[in-house]
Amino acid sequence: MTRLALIALVILIFYFLFRWAFAPSPKRGENPDATEMVKDPNCRMYVPKPEAICKTIEGNEHFFCSEKCADEYRNKQQPAS
Repeated sequence: MTRLALIALVILIFYFLFRWAFAPSPKRGENPDATEMVKDPNCRMYVPKPEAICKTIEGNEHFFCSEKCADEYRNKQQPAS
């Protein structure tokens, strides 16, 4: 029984060594935790892209920090009558 446990332990060690040795490494200059930041055109604040509010205004895609900024920007873009 001890021999079987020892063999299983050796197999596990080789398995993890193999995974570690052949794991894909991140590309140079690439941070896997980095998130793309986008700039709000209204208040000029930078927001992580996944958290930004995306609106299409006059055919262009813009990212905003909040609905309030999106509304203010949209109102600024409308021609004054």
